[in-house]
Amino acid sequence: MKPREQNSALSVSVLFLSRFLTALAVVVPLWGCSSPRDNAWDEFSRWHDGAHAQAQAGSLSWSDLYKQSFDRLTALPSSYQQDRRLENTVLLLSAARKFESNEISAQQFALQRNDIETQLQARLH
Repeated sequence: MKPREQNSALSVSVLFLSRFLTALAVVVPLWGCSSPRDNAWDEFSRWHDGAHAQAQAGSLSWSDLYKQSFDRLTALPSSYQQDRRLENTVLLLSAARKFESNEISAQQFALQRNDIETQLQARLH
C-alpha cells in the first residue's frame, strides 16, 4: 500500500472509530437502566412482598405493615399508582386495626383484605 493510500485508510478508520465510540458513549449508560421512578416502585414492591409474608406468618402485625406501607408510599414520586395504593392502604389499615382490636374476626379481615387488594389490582390494570 502506498503512503497516500495508508493515510486515507487511516483517516477512514479513525473517523469510523470516533463515531463508533461516540455512539457507544451515548448508548452504554442507557443499557439496563430504568427510570428512578421504576426503581423506587421495584424497591417498594420487594419490601412489600417481604413484609406481607411476615404479616401472614405473624411476625409483623397487619397494622404495622400498613403503617409502614403508608410511610413508604408517601415517599414515592406522585402518580396515579401512588394515589390508589395510598387510598387502599388507609382502608387496609382501618380493617387491620378492627381485626387487632377484635371488632372483626380473622375471616372477616381476610375477606376485607382480599376485596380491597382485588379492587386495587383492577384499578391499576
